[in-house]
Amino acid sequence: MSILFTGATGFLGSRLLYALLVEEGREVTALGRGTPAALRARIVTSLAGLAGGPLPQAALDRLHCLVGDVSRPRLALPPAHYSRLAGRTTAVWHSAADISLSAPLESLRGTNVDGTAHVLEFAEYAGQGCRVTHVSTAFVAGRRRRGCVAETGLDDSAGFETPYEQTKFEAERLVRAWAERGHRPVTVLRPSVLVTGSRPDPGEPQHPLGELGLGAASLGGGVLEEVTGHVRLPLPPGGTLNVVQVEYAVQAMLRLAARAPVRPGVHTYHVVHPVDTPVRLLLEAIEDRYPGLRLEEVERVPDPSTAETLIAAQLPDFLWKYCTHRRGYERSGLLSLVPDLADPPPLDASYVRAALGYGPAPHDVTRTRVTV
Repeated sequence: MSILFTGATGFLGSRLLYALLVEEGREVTALGRGTPAALRARIVTSLAGLAGGPLPQAALDRLHCLVGDVSRPRLALPPAHYSRLAGRTTAVWHSAADISLSAPLESLRGTNVDGTAHVLEFAEYAGQGCRVTHVSTAFVAGRRRRGCVAETGLDDSAGFETPYEQTKFEAERLVRAWAERGHRPVTVLRPSVLVTGSRPDPGEPQHPLGELGLGAASLGGGVLEEVTGHVRLPLPPGGTLNVVQVEYAVQAMLRLAARAPVRPGVHTYHVVHPVDTPVRLLLEAIEDRYPGLRLEEVERVPDPSTAETLIAAQLPDFLWKYCTHRRGYERSGLLSLVPDLADPPPLDASYVRAALGYGPAPHDVTRTRVTV
């Protein structure tokens, strides 16, 4: 029997797929776009990059790649293929999502909302014994600035920072209604900003801090090397981000999915860092990379210089949107189910430099084999 996995080519999805195949020895059918040969080549290349070499043949034998599309009814599969897949599927991991923070709402809904609806329809067709794990985001909390977001919370009263958040909220609402209607258990996982200290191979999905480092590098060879003195950035002084190592997140997600209650209903877990990362730490890493540059966080930048305009334009959307949040996230459900998984260490200067692409990756103690 097999797991149906969506989102296998994403930054998080590829790592979850690797762990399911190699560390847990599971049989997985990865659904994705393209031709069958191209899809399998892309996935195998990505997994080999994570492994640092060829995958074991046994893991390759357990990997099945199926061309389909979550945004289309019946996953864009012919009826006979759909039925055969449902007949051998005992679990679904739904990780596919359009994670753009700037795409239009209707464009995002096609993948994030309609795609979730189609995956749930498949799980219903596969039968009552098919368990669903839905990868959401901690940012379904939207514009809420303060307080502690409950794991059971799903509230849109504060509005949303981005259309992406709204579509993930709408997808979670679909999941809840489906679980209640069918008396089915669903595990919902809500990660925050995911990063790694290991640089992805060229062509592989990048993570947000890597994008920030690449954005700064795109100004290298010119602007950043020549700028000296203070450069003002329109960021709130003392801002923080909830950033969590993807290696920790993967281990937590695997254990949560394996140990989540089987009683009907939605069981939601925040996969976040217990300690927020100061934005100042990111800016200091960029300053170290470009001596003479001093980045200053200010509420407003009246009459910006050319350098200030260029540098501000390279700041990724997540930095603008999320560093004003002062909220926390409940983790009691996660801690009760995975007490054997140590909290991730706070991101320090060495890790941040590596995540930005400015230095070697530090040793990561969370990269261990999972026993569930």
